[in-house]
Amino acid sequence: MARTVSLTVTCDRLRHKMMYIDEAQKRFGAVDDSSDTRVFWCAGTFESRGPDGRPVDPDACRLGRACYCHADD
Repeated sequence: MARTVSLTVTCDRLRHKMMYIDEAQKRFGAVDDSSDTRVFWCAGTFESRGPDGRPVDPDACRLGRACYCHADD
């Protein structure tokens, strides 16, 4: 049985491996943040820190951060 995925809006550059494996999580700029073990990286820096040097994760990569970008904003 497939697990329900609840996507929250984040920066378009936020990535995690499930985006490339699970069709339900394939939307850039939206992340299922229910996992506490998931590793995130920034598509702008290809590291676990964004262009501003701060860590990336669904809580940090939101509107108001200087490097944030989202297609709908």
